Amino acid sequence: MSRCLLDYLDWTEPEPELARIVRLTAQLADEDGSADDGPEWPKGLWSLLERDGATRWSLPQEFGGEACPRPLLVERYARLAGGSLTAVFILSQHDAAVRRLMAAPANTTAARWLHAIGAGRAFTTVGISHLTTSRRLGPRAIKVAELARGGYQLDGTIPWVTAAVRADLFVTGAALDDGRQMLVALPTDRRGVVVSPPFPLAALQASCTSQVLLDAVQVDDSDLLAGPALDIMSQPGAVGTAGLETSALALGQARAALAALVEMAPERGELAEPLEVLCENWKLLWGQLMAQARGEADAVSPTEIRTQANALVLRSTQAYLTARKGTGFLRTEPAQRWARQALFFLVWSCPAPVAQAAIRSLAGLCQA
Repeated sequence: MSRCLLDYLDWTEPEPELARIVRLTAQLADEDGSADDGPEWPKGLWSLLERDGATRWSLPQEFGGEACPRPLLVERYARLAGGSLTAVFILSQHDAAVRRLMAAPANTTAARWLHAIGAGRAFTTVGISHLTTSRRLGPRAIKVAELARGGYQLDGTIPWVTAAVRADLFVTGAALDDGRQMLVALPTDRRGVVVSPPFPLAALQASCTSQVLLDAVQVDDSDLLAGPALDIMSQPGAVGTAGLETSALALGQARAALAALVEMAPERGELAEPLEVLCENWKLLWGQLMAQARGEADAVSPTEIRTQANALVLRSTQAYLTARKGTGFLRTEPAQRWARQALFFLVWSCPAPVAQAAIRSLAGLCQA
C-alpha cells in the first residue's frame, strides 16, 4: 500500500537538477526545526539557498540568472517547502520583488538592482499587502505627497515585510489621494526608512516579518517601477494575490505531511482509507496547479487552486499531528510545527473569496 500511495505524490515536471534539489531539500529539513525557534535571521537556511543558486532561479540570464520556466520554478518551490516552509517563504518574497523589477519597462534603476541581485550583492523583498489583501492598515497605510520640485514624499507604514532586517531593497507601493497607485524600488538605507523588530508570529518566526516605518522618505521618478496609475495591481507583471507560488508552498508542505503518514501506514491500518483520499486529493490538485503554471486554457483558476490548497494543507498536517498523538505535540517534533505553519496560508496574501470559503467550510456550510 505504501508504494501505491507514494505514486500519488509524484512530481510532474522533468527536473534537470534532480539530485541537487533532493539534496537541498534534505539539508533544509535538517536546519528547519532550530530555525523556527525564534525571530533571528535564519543564516543557515538562507546560506543553503544561496549556495545552490536558488536566489537566481527567477532571474533572466542577462542578469546572471537561470531563467527557470514557471512550471519548473513552481515545482521547485513545492519540493523545497517540504524541507523548510520558512526558507521557501522567504525565497518566494524575494522572487516576487524580482518579478516586479523585471516588469519595469526601460527602468535603469531596476536593471541596476537586478544585476546586483544576480551577482549576490543585494537582497530584495516585497511589501505591497496594503494594496492587495491586508486590512491591518489598508491602502492608505502610506501617504503620498507630490513635491513641487518633482518626486514624492512617503509617510506611513509598510505593514508586512518578510526578511525586512536582511533586505537591501524593498519593492513597495503607495496610493495617492486621487486613487492612483505607484510601485517603488525603495533602498532600505534611504533616509527616513526604519525597520521595526520582527513580529512575534505564531509560526515562521525566522522569516523576520516586520513592519517598516516611513518618515518623510523622498523618492523620485527613477525609483518608480510603475505608475502612478489607477488599479496598478491588475496590470501585467504586478505582484498579486492567490499566486501559484503560494499554493505551491501549501502543496509542498501538505506532501511532506502525507509522505510522513505513508511511512506510518504499514503499522496503522486505520490510516489506509483517509490517507488514500488525501493522496488522491493531492494528486488532483497538483495536476491543476501545474496546468495553470503551464498556461493551459482550460486550467482551474488560481483562486480556486488556492482555496483547495489551503484546505488540503490544513487537513494533511492536522492528520499527521493526530496520528502522532502526544509525541507529535512536542516542540521537537515536525508534526506540531507543520500544523502551526499551515495556519499561515489562512492569513498570508489570502484574497477575500479564499478566506470566505475557508470560514464557510469551517462552519460546515460548504466543502473547501
